[in-house]
Amino acid sequence: MVTTTTVLLVEDHPVVLRGMRALTEEQEDLDVVGEATTASEAVELARTLHPDLTVLPVRLGGTHSGVELCRTIKTVCGSRVVVFTSFTRSVDIQLALLAGADALVSKTASTQAFIAALHQVTVGGQTLVLGHDVASSMPASQFAGSQALTDREREILQLVIDGLTNPAVAARLTIEVSTVKTHVRSILRKLGVENRRDLLRDED
Repeated sequence: MVTTTTVLLVEDHPVVLRGMRALTEEQEDLDVVGEATTASEAVELARTLHPDLTVLPVRLGGTHSGVELCRTIKTVCGSRVVVFTSFTRSVDIQLALLAGADALVSKTASTQAFIAALHQVTVGGQTLVLGHDVASSMPASQFAGSQALTDREREILQLVIDGLTNPAVAARLTIEVSTVKTHVRSILRKLGVENRRDLLRDED
């Protein structure tokens, strides 16, 4: 008796969506129960279908709304989430992990690596597939640890991504602006980006 995992696919590129569906439906233990092309559709389907697993991109509708969508879907239905994306900078991965993603798979990954990641997540695993094959994968916790962001830095990074200025972050966390600046400099260095704009840029 095969245990079936229900899957919601989210993607605004028709060819990619069709490919994901074809690959997923080849697996007898994975059942695609819905497709969405916008964040609002995805949230509505998550509420009504309660999928076990959701696959979504970082970029949706021309913006980085997929990261926020990940957080919302986790809240709405508790679905496990695989982020399938061409955005694989350190900061993009950190944001996906902060939003609660269980896996991040590069769109350069092989079909075998994509399916392997889905199966790993369905049994409670976490993984990052940043290259072409399964050998390029690593535990998500290993990547997060290698970046050595502290809990406070993760908190500040999320607020910066949400658009808060240094004074606004300081007010939210009840700390000095100078302390925020120190943390931001550390975050930029650890993520390998030069300035705050690089944290927010919306391009490959």
